[in-house]
Amino acid sequence: MSRRRRTRLGQHLLQDQRVVDRIVDALPDHPDPILEIGSGDGALTERLAQTGRPLVAIELDEVMAFRTRRRLAAIGLERTAAVLEQDVLETEAQEALAAVAARPPYGLVGNLPYAITAPIFRKFLESESQRPAWMLVMVQHEVAQRITARPGKLSLLGVSVQFYAQADLLFAVEREAFAPPPEVRSAVVMLKLLDRPAVDVPSVERFFEVVRGGFRSPRKQLHNALAQGVWLPPEGAGEWLAACGIDATRRPATLSLDEWARLAWWREEHIAEYGERQS
Repeated sequence: MSRRRRTRLGQHLLQDQRVVDRIVDALPDHPDPILEIGSGDGALTERLAQTGRPLVAIELDEVMAFRTRRRLAAIGLERTAAVLEQDVLETEAQEALAAVAARPPYGLVGNLPYAITAPIFRKFLESESQRPAWMLVMVQHEVAQRITARPGKLSLLGVSVQFYAQADLLFAVEREAFAPPPEVRSAVVMLKLLDRPAVDVPSVERFFEVVRGGFRSPRKQLHNALAQGVWLPPEGAGEWLAACGIDATRRPATLSLDEWARLAWWREEHIAEYGERQS
């Protein structure tokens, strides 16, 4: 696959060694094996392998996988780090780690292509069998801000990530760090996955039904957004919010995870009642 095609897929090759070094410096101290998403031509893969941690890089492009293997062989690390030609969205983490005789817990590192950033988060945050201990990833700067936002600027993506992990924006990365340069800046984010969800909820499914319902109309006031998003009568949404101590005129972006959980619990306890009112 040519570099031009890789760019169409949202892939840009990291060239700035200073950025590579900062990513490696940000690795947690404990020596978890590493699963790398997208080795590119191996600039970051080489430095990760030099840390001595078991490493498996997942690279869809056979040309880039070959270049990475050749780079590792040149420094004598081809036997302690593996490069697999696979689609990361179809990769089973435990099976991949077995290529270097490693197993979870593990950490995930990668420069995430914009087109599959959300699917990657869903795969590695939501599935217990795939969840890493931490994720050190580069994403578009705007996405990094949404992931790490606090109430007032929260989005569905921010709630979805912070439900599972503590999220911190570590540093920005300028366009010139890549070849070819992308159209926007990037940023490196650390996600430390939680042992249990950030808030107590009736169920993950019920919680996100409410959150998705609210963010379906993010610019509307909550009483309107929730009435439309979860199919309640208008007076029901107002009663719901009042019972949870939440101002009905607020916008979805202003709610904390605790407040979303409070709404999910109240709905769970009263859903039958409102079902009867609508019938």
